[in-house]
Amino acid sequence: MSNILLILGASSDIGLDLIKNLGHKCLIIAHYNSSNIELIKAQKEIANKLVTVQADLSSEVETVRFINYIEENFGTPTQIVHLVAPKFENIRFKDASWESFQNNINTSLRSLTIVLNRFLPTLAKNQGGKVICMLSSVTIGVPPKTLTEYTTVKYALLGLIKSLASEYADKNIQINAISPSMVDTKFLSNINHKIVELNAYTHPTKRNAQAGDITPVINMLLSENSNYINGVNIAITGGSNF
Repeated sequence: MSNILLILGASSDIGLDLIKNLGHKCLIIAHYNSSNIELIKAQKEIANKLVTVQADLSSEVETVRFINYIEENFGTPTQIVHLVAPKFENIRFKDASWESFQNNINTSLRSLTIVLNRFLPTLAKNQGGKVICMLSSVTIGVPPKTLTEYTTVKYALLGLIKSLASEYADKNIQINAISPSMVDTKFLSNINHKIVELNAYTHPTKRNAQAGDITPVINMLLSENSNYINGVNIAITGGSNF
């Protein structure tokens, strides 16, 4: 059976780099929320190997519609990479609202739960599959003080990944997570540039991570080389504590 790779949040810098590296090896279904300009450019390079699908995964109705579309047109993906992230905002807990928490939970946790709830039973029946979820180095060591919402969602995702890895281990499905430290991508656009620069300055390597530092690990976890790796959260921090 040929591989079908579903990338949730494919328009991110890491998603685009992943497509660049894997685009000629399998059919890629690239999810995006609003902008697919960069995906269209990638599509021109790898022709019929890339399909783009828009969906607002913060909506349960749209998430289900998205899944139905994939099943009806392509079948069940054999590999799933989750790159959708909650908002990265410096907000103290006393200033946070449950509505904001809920939106971040819906976008990242609920969407992945619904996707896996639909696809994992088929992967289990077929005895094989890969799931990779991108978390964050906030799940490694002590997280920053003002990222309560972001950290809460990432830990919830970690719990989901570890639980499912245990449940589906005997079905030849490997479910893992990666936790990079700060990565220089457009995701950081709403963060004070001084914070980004300070993080790089205080890092042992004197730089923040790049997308190209992250995608090789994802590539490995998608390959047969990871068949005995399951339920782990791999820190990609360049030697920093978080």
